[in-house]
Amino acid sequence: MATSSSLTLATLALLVIGLGGCTLKSDSEYSADQRRREREQALQGMRLSTQQTPRGTDLVGDALAAALAGKTLVNRYPQAPGNKHGPYVVRRYFAPDGHFVFSDEPQIMHWPSSDDANHRWRVDGERLCIQGPPSPREWKCYRMARTGDGALQWFIDEPGDSFDGLITIVTREILDGSPGNPSSAGDRRKD
Repeated sequence: MATSSSLTLATLALLVIGLGGCTLKSDSEYSADQRRREREQALQGMRLSTQQTPRGTDLVGDALAAALAGKTLVNRYPQAPGNKHGPYVVRRYFAPDGHFVFSDEPQIMHWPSSDDANHRWRVDGERLCIQGPPSPREWKCYRMARTGDGALQWFIDEPGDSFDGLITIVTREILDGSPGNPSSAGDRRKD
């Protein structure tokens, strides 16, 4: 049988936790809170970047298809996702037949094989739509613009989402050909 002093201590401990604003959460609730905080931080950063970045000339229809077909778009980052040490390189190849190939070095994301025939790209009016990494099962769409120096700007196109219209990528290195066989005559713009 519990003594009154141990019951008093247990009651006092629960009262302190309750008054202190601490809540006991499951791992999944804690993880969901972390994801919400990370999403909000990303949203704030992307809003600021979009406000500070002059938008280039929008690419639509045939002009958008011509800017991508047969090209490899390369983005180089000083650090890999998750604050992993060392440089990180992402390559996106837009085959003329609509096949989409994604690769990253070092391989951080562990996407399903980009040789998958289901990884596709298409131009849908004013939008570039990709079914492949990072969303191999659904189409993700972007609006694209070209800056005066030739860089391609990627703006998220997700109507109703808080990220809609925000800049997500700026690609300055654009090569003719596939990642494994870029043309030496390619359009080589570097960061």
